[in-house]
Amino acid sequence: MSAGQRFMLPCARRVTTGLGKGLPRLSERSTKRFISLKSLFAPPPPAGETAVGSKQRVVIKQDDLFHQLSKSPIKEMRQKGLLIQEHGCCPTCVHETSASTGQAATREPMFECPDCGYPTHCSAEHWAADKSRHSEQCGYLRESNEDEHDLRSGRTLREFEFPSAQLPEVVVNFKSWDTFLYTRSFTNVESARAMRHVSKVLTYPITIGATLHQYSPFTLGSGLTPEGLKSMTALRTTIKEHELARSEKELEMQQTPLRIFILGARAEAMLPPHLYLQLSYLLPSSSMMVYFVGPESIPTADETRSTIAVSPRLALKYHKGYFHDVIWNFAPFDPFTDVFFLFSPGIGHPKGRAGWQPTIEKLLETKCPIFATGFHQEDMDNDVAALTEDFGSEMDWLLKPQGNPFASLKRDFGIRNLSEWAIANWGIYGFRGKRYEVQRK
Repeated sequence: MSAGQRFMLPCARRVTTGLGKGLPRLSERSTKRFISLKSLFAPPPPAGETAVGSKQRVVIKQDDLFHQLSKSPIKEMRQKGLLIQEHGCCPTCVHETSASTGQAATREPMFECPDCGYPTHCSAEHWAADKSRHSEQCGYLRESNEDEHDLRSGRTLREFEFPSAQLPEVVVNFKSWDTFLYTRSFTNVESARAMRHVSKVLTYPITIGATLHQYSPFTLGSGLTPEGLKSMTALRTTIKEHELARSEKELEMQQTPLRIFILGARAEAMLPPHLYLQLSYLLPSSSMMVYFVGPESIPTADETRSTIAVSPRLALKYHKGYFHDVIWNFAPFDPFTDVFFLFSPGIGHPKGRAGWQPTIEKLLETKCPIFATGFHQEDMDNDVAALTEDFGSEMDWLLKPQGNPFASLKRDFGIRNLSEWAIANWGIYGFRGKRYEVQRK
């Protein structure tokens, strides 16, 4: 059955609890609605027109998405090309080493590849000389070129009209993006490009949901260790208690919410708050507090701490600072209600390793489960190696390093070097502080 033939399930009514009392609420509507993000990528209306009641202006047609960046009809894409030319380097020049100085002679990439549209080399001659190596990324760069133009094309982005709450008798399948989107009734995701758009923004909340859910793809025999099973059983016991308590209002109000800490938060803290409703819909009986902690985890430039009640069962809290400095704002910790996520933290990166060590020390002391991701195999391997070397005797592995079925399907490329790429949450692994006291020598 194709994505276009998928059926739509009616939305279930949400139950109100006291989680969001006294906090700013984004929306009061609770039944049979869709969450739309399409306005994020639509171009502004022409001068003199208002968005209300006017037709959306189509800048680029679907059969004309590919453009060389310097000739793009979209200003942001032309500016991106200029940034690459200013800060990038020609890979052919990099490999040409001066015999006298021993240093690579580099020039700006002023020549745009005719196949991908990006400024990749300093000249046509260097592009031709490097074509075999560039071809490894050229197809992905062209895909990125067309995707970025599509997001700004002015078309109605129906794939960002997300479903609301799900009927309790409908089971979500976490095997892959395709089965998840189908069983969650994302009926507007009808192409590979739409899938890339959606996975780019949903990879963070769905990775969390897939890890915590009782039907998680991470099971014994599929990477989860016996210690991991113990930690996940504790969390799922709390989730089950939330489900059983829904039938009694007084008991429901006494339940302790789940606390999900996202440390070193960057892009995940800047997503529209409504996106995290998709996490809440996966665990509909549980109240959740999501904490974004890190120097860049701030919703607006003029706030150092804020709380947003997205729904009666979901609140987002932003704390600007390092976890090891603000830990007492969150203590005490409970392995039955608290879990940590580190999205592509760079624990093993030479410039970040020392900075992460005091945070990892405090994390291990909580005895709560910790899950981290990497943006490709090498990145994940470096982080795992650094953890093993620095804290191997003080930690247990909960989830063996492996590919994440809910990684972003879109590749991101570096401005300074287009041969370097990253996929958000490509791989995932989990660990926790040992349950017994470690004696330091």
